[in-house]
Amino acid sequence: MKTRLSIMLMTAAATGASVYGAAPMSSALDIERAYSAELLADAQARSSLLGNDAAGHGSHFVLTSGDGQADLKIEGQIQFRYMVNHRNNVPNDDDYTIGFQARRTKIGFSGHIHDKFFYKIKGAFDKSGGAFDLEDAYAGYKINDNWKIRWGQFKEGFLREELVSSSKQLLIDRSMVNEEFNQGHSQAVEVDYKNDNIHITGSFSDGFNSKNTNFGASPADWSLTARGELLIAGDWKQFKDFTSPRGSERAMMLGAAVHYEKAPDMPSAAEQGTFSYTVDFSYEDDGWNAYAAFVGRDVTDAGGVSGVDIDTYGVVVQGGVHITENWELFGRFDDFFNDNGIGDDFATVSVGVNNYIIGHAAKFSLDAQWYLDDIAGTGGQISANSGIGYLGNGTNDDEFAVRAQFQLLF
Repeated sequence: MKTRLSIMLMTAAATGASVYGAAPMSSALDIERAYSAELLADAQARSSLLGNDAAGHGSHFVLTSGDGQADLKIEGQIQFRYMVNHRNNVPNDDDYTIGFQARRTKIGFSGHIHDKFFYKIKGAFDKSGGAFDLEDAYAGYKINDNWKIRWGQFKEGFLREELVSSSKQLLIDRSMVNEEFNQGHSQAVEVDYKNDNIHITGSFSDGFNSKNTNFGASPADWSLTARGELLIAGDWKQFKDFTSPRGSERAMMLGAAVHYEKAPDMPSAAEQGTFSYTVDFSYEDDGWNAYAAFVGRDVTDAGGVSGVDIDTYGVVVQGGVHITENWELFGRFDDFFNDNGIGDDFATVSVGVNNYIIGHAAKFSLDAQWYLDDIAGTGGQISANSGIGYLGNGTNDDEFAVRAQFQLLF
């Protein structure tokens, strides 16, 4: 409206000038210059609402309110893969399974209101069928520079491999051990404390992997989770991912977490309880990185049967080194095992390479995985997972998968 009014006034002025003898051509040029200046000013005012958050991991669109008291960040993730899987003696005599996979397609919104309240809503389109699945949906309050609290649906503080975004993993995807023990998304309330060297979170929830569950349908009656991290050297920001570009400072972090949840009561059945625990160590220095974690889970009165206990464990060791500024070699070994005689171990060896075209924002990765053991021998403790490339083959071991992926963040 202001632009149109300005143009009308300038046109009227030019017409009046022409009537009283002013040069018509000069007036037309003046109008054109004024109109261009008005459009430029209007465009600059609108573009001031947009921001850029590069942070070394990709840009985001940011909308800011006129008074600067609220902002909205829009972000997305696309991971597209080609995979080749080889299994021995599959039923249809076709040992190879090949094809494309839209592994992750995500869109999210986050931001702040009056510097105290923060929020996030994020979801993903399913790789099979395309259905939209809500992941993060929470709000929070920043008490001061050290303390904050949030409530809603999010990942509780437990396995670090799960807490690091899928867009910032060292390998193309997380380990098999992580897939069996991870906390997933929970509906919870969490208190967070952080200073220069210590980070502690504590939460009360409906149990691990309780996302999108209605009242009365959660996997646990209640659960408690706590995680602590000690920053020995470096900066907290260095542990938002697993890689370490050349020129990075030395950084070390020690982490540990515990979790307990009680399953819902069942008539004439024992109350199943699950206690999980983990410890991890991370190290980065000038182009190379290393990470190791141990995780355990003790299920008492499993399935509501008194006296039936199941103890399972997992280890993950991985590392990478930059051979150039943009190319990185990596490897990982992870192993799942138990001490109840239920099944055998299940181990995986992985090697590959990353090409950081524009950091994590545009990245190409290629890796190969060797699943040493068979799925039947685990006694049902390991499940096939097409998302990471493992299809399973009964009593046959030595399954292989090669994955090529391009990732784009925006």
